[in-house]
Amino acid sequence: MSKDTAARKAEVFDISELRSTDTDELAIVHPVTGNPTSWVWTLAGPGHPVTIAQSDRQAREVLRTARQKEQAAVNRKKWIEPERSPDDVREENVRLFGERVLGWTPVRLDGADYPFSQENVRKLLLDPAYGRVYNQLAQHFAADDSFTKRSAQG
Repeated sequence: MSKDTAARKAEVFDISELRSTDTDELAIVHPVTGNPTSWVWTLAGPGHPVTIAQSDRQAREVLRTARQKEQAAVNRKKWIEPERSPDDVREENVRLFGERVLGWTPVRLDGADYPFSQENVRKLLLDPAYGRVYNQLAQHFAADDSFTKRSAQG
């Protein structure tokens, strides 16, 4: 047995290192400099009660739709999927993302304070002029290393 193999066998991995954090912070990146701004959003992680409630609601909707499809098949009726527009999809994504935004640091819009509220999150994420913010939020939620504990070393 090599020294590396023996050392790995001697180390016992603590799986708590794999546990997601309840919240994470996202510093919005400036489009010109590429540097993080002082505008920081606090987001609900996978185990946060807000995210769990959202997941439960989505699961209930999937089950409801499956039941409707099954009932249509049993009754020999054709299932017609409700039509959705690109705007409908974006609205749904904004709702899902926005629910998981718990707050943000003070910020101004055209010189006036722009306080955190779910309505302000929604307006901002639906505004195509702030598509960069929407994209950063979407990428953060999709990234594997988001909501990961940061070690003291790095």
